[in-house]
Amino acid sequence: MGCCDACIRCLGRIPYASLIATILLAAGIAVFCGSFYTAVIQTRTLFSFGDARSVTVDFFNLTEALKWSAVGITAFMGVYAFILLLIGFLATGASKEKKYCGFGTGLGSRITVAFFLVLTYIIFIGWLLMSCMGVIPSLFFYLTVIVKAAPYKVGGQSCLNLQQFGLDVVFNTTNDTPANTGLGNNMWEYCGNDYNKFQADGFQLFNLYIVALVGALVVTISLVHYLTCLSANYAHLKDSGKIYKYEETKYREEQELHNIVTNSKEKLNY
Repeated sequence: MGCCDACIRCLGRIPYASLIATILLAAGIAVFCGSFYTAVIQTRTLFSFGDARSVTVDFFNLTEALKWSAVGITAFMGVYAFILLLIGFLATGASKEKKYCGFGTGLGSRITVAFFLVLTYIIFIGWLLMSCMGVIPSLFFYLTVIVKAAPYKVGGQSCLNLQQFGLDVVFNTTNDTPANTGLGNNMWEYCGNDYNKFQADGFQLFNLYIVALVGALVVTISLVHYLTCLSANYAHLKDSGKIYKYEETKYREEQELHNIVTNSKEKLNY
């Protein structure tokens, strides 16, 4: 019985909601980082393959920043998830056993939980915006590869002009590159074999960006779970503090009543 009771107490201290949110976040951030990192590299390669085709320095720097930002975000979210899970364990223990209900400790616990509640909300807004931005490359490759909305014929060959999507700005035209029959009239045109390669690589990129978008949405959902858990933990800590104050006041009143009764008995004995 003692072993079973200990197991039940241990299971009761596990913050299952925070644990589920942590698992969701870990899965989402792993999927997002892997797919987005690969997609950014392949996107730069897709826009720069072929004769006399090169991207601008700004676009190259942008892809480098996005690539390493994905790694940094993954590391940050991993540490942050561990902190939130730890807070879940501490808050669950506090609400179950009322160890942290003193005025100083309870106030500090509530301030800590409130701080991470606000910070998690800000991070949630950031991931929500990131998910919305992830729709843009997915939509682009959906239109150009899946729907094939804008191809045309040049000399009997299928061509795609990225200028229609405003992407001519990513190509380096400062060197006044001459027209190339393999490229079309400009370096932002993909014709013939380049068009076929764009379709093949673009389909893979479409899948990668969709997977990255799903990963970002999973992270967003996990942050909603964390917000719920932190709100509940804050309420539990606040209620535990009120209960502690009530019990402390009740204990003092009982002690005063006991002292009064004791003094009365002593006076009667005299």
